[in-house]
Amino acid sequence: MPIRKIITQGQVPVKIYTDDVDPQALNQLLNVAQLPFVRGHVAAMPDVHVGIGATIGSVIPTKGAIIPAAVGVDIGCGMNAVRLSLKASQLPDNLRPVRYVIEAAVPVGFDMHPEGRGAPNSTIRALSGGLDRIVKKHPGILKMQKNVEIIWARQLGTLGGGNHFIELCLDENQDVWVMLHSGSRGIGNIIGRYFIDLARKDMGKHLANLPDRDLAYLQEGAEHFDDYVMAVQWAQDYAMTNRREMMRLILDALARQLPPFTVTREAINCFAGETMIMTRSGNCAISELCGSEHELLTAGEQWVNAPIKSFGEQRLFAVTLSRSGVLKTIYTTAGHRWITRNQIGKQTLKITTELCAKDRLQSSFPPRADAMTVDRESVARGFVYGDGSIQGRWAVANFCGMKDEAMLPFFVDKESPRQYAHFKRILHLPTEWKTERPPLDSMPNMLYGWLAGYFAADGDVDRTGRPTLASANRSNLEYVRQLCTAIGIGTFGIRTRMRKGFGKVETPIYLLGLMRGDLCPIFFLIENHRRRFIDGRDAAERRGWNVVKVEATDRVEEVFCAIVEGTHSFTLEDNILTSNCHHNYIAVEHHFGEDLFITRKGAIRAGAGDLGIIPGSMGAKSYIVRGKGEPESFCSCAHGAGRRMSRGQAKKKFDPQDLIAQTAGVECRKDAGVIDEIPGAYKPIDEVMANQSDLVEVVHTLKQVVCVKG
Repeated sequence: MPIRKIITQGQVPVKIYTDDVDPQALNQLLNVAQLPFVRGHVAAMPDVHVGIGATIGSVIPTKGAIIPAAVGVDIGCGMNAVRLSLKASQLPDNLRPVRYVIEAAVPVGFDMHPEGRGAPNSTIRALSGGLDRIVKKHPGILKMQKNVEIIWARQLGTLGGGNHFIELCLDENQDVWVMLHSGSRGIGNIIGRYFIDLARKDMGKHLANLPDRDLAYLQEGAEHFDDYVMAVQWAQDYAMTNRREMMRLILDALARQLPPFTVTREAINCFAGETMIMTRSGNCAISELCGSEHELLTAGEQWVNAPIKSFGEQRLFAVTLSRSGVLKTIYTTAGHRWITRNQIGKQTLKITTELCAKDRLQSSFPPRADAMTVDRESVARGFVYGDGSIQGRWAVANFCGMKDEAMLPFFVDKESPRQYAHFKRILHLPTEWKTERPPLDSMPNMLYGWLAGYFAADGDVDRTGRPTLASANRSNLEYVRQLCTAIGIGTFGIRTRMRKGFGKVETPIYLLGLMRGDLCPIFFLIENHRRRFIDGRDAAERRGWNVVKVEATDRVEEVFCAIVEGTHSFTLEDNILTSNCHHNYIAVEHHFGEDLFITRKGAIRAGAGDLGIIPGSMGAKSYIVRGKGEPESFCSCAHGAGRRMSRGQAKKKFDPQDLIAQTAGVECRKDAGVIDEIPGAYKPIDEVMANQSDLVEVVHTLKQVVCVKG
């Protein structure tokens, strides 16, 4: 259904997708709408209900500021769901043992894993560095809970309390699903409360001007703004890792209780198998790397170890890109998140179906080796590899004309050159100088020197100052690309040009451009090359790719993605930095003509093609949905049924007999300890879904048969 109400009493309107909104929640929405940095309008999803400061189920677009209380204290709270290869008929008649093995595997409430168990040490180490950086600047975080530096690691892979849950569900085809809902546990709560309080302190006397002190905000550029964004990103990483660890523990437990099964994950940010990605050892097809960890280039010129995983069969879209007249096409899922950048370098996330012609994609280049110099013997080896030849048991260096004679000083420790009619030649050089290329783990100066010598033999600098290598053997240029990656020199894609040699048949010549911004004059050993390079210092050089078009295809294939902790990004071939499988809680997105901070408080992103999970209460249905990209909702939808009454009200109104009646057919706790989560305390999920039919379409309908509550 479309927007049901528009309230215009604030600085911006409030657009509400339901008639079921209580007066307190409406008052909170109007308070947010009065803030001077809120842009466009505030959107309220069908599950909208009262929160702390900001309303749960709201989407708040801001310019230049973020409200920590709107993000909340369960930072990164979200869902995870996988489909098993089992059918309902394969489940046991008595599901209580299934619930018990899940409860034994995943601690709930305030419980945590015993020391030495739970998440692997490698997973904990991957997160600890980011937290160390945060608490180094904000040691007060450690003072908010005793032993917090120990507890956060032992809570990794635990459910928590409140509305968090683990469920075994059946879909419309009687397929079995595992679904869970959790967040960033105690450490996320501490980070949230710490920065909410810090925002209040930073505002000082200006706090009195706010309609609610819980709406204290941090301004972009202020002292603690970047610290908060970094802390939120870390907590999001923690929450995502927490869900992944729980799912691992649950599947391991179910494997001991149920018939053998395989797992299918619904993909969002994934690529076709032939997609080439940058690794430390060169560009490789992502499918060939699946199932193991590899050293990938991520943001900030960092190499990180990350696993590559398969995410099942998905429909692919074709994204056509251009750079300096060269076109390339990447096949990816509809909801893949691309990192775009404007002319001043500000980054924005867009999914595949939101990309527009001329959008510029963010690039990533490897770190430059420090203070490289040209190793002289390596220069000689590179020159022989390009312009030398084999004579008997030896390699020889050939010098034709004034250009090549400039290279003679690099051979002064070899035998004297012999003069022939039109050229000079140095004999008795090692055969491997012509037949072998240096290992990529050689010292940077050796690789740099070899490349300089090879460029002197087979390279050229055009009149605009752009350097290009040419070879009739494509593998030579593929190797050069790997070498450049190893020492931090950017390259363009390999181009092909047909030419006629001495015969009548055309043969290919391959061309590779080197990025002049990563080179300096000492690299160019031929005077003419060096002069043109220096004269072209103002030559424009496009390092990034622009979007040409995005098209749906008929390809439905297995897709793959890397899972990179921390930055949630890795680099495709040709230096395209791309996002990985992760949902942001705070994101910079482009809406209504400008880049905005989008805070989804109890809402999820529902861009065109985005897959999402919308759970009902513990006795109702849940849904796997695909977003429609509705602009007025800021490409968002409800994250669940939404509470109709507070926990205290639910405990007063209902008793265990009510819980037993309302959860009939579901294997779950039915005691007073979970009365506050009784289905009657929530809005009817069918009503919520009907109110957001303009926002999402249903892909799967799930009904739980087992529910573990926090």
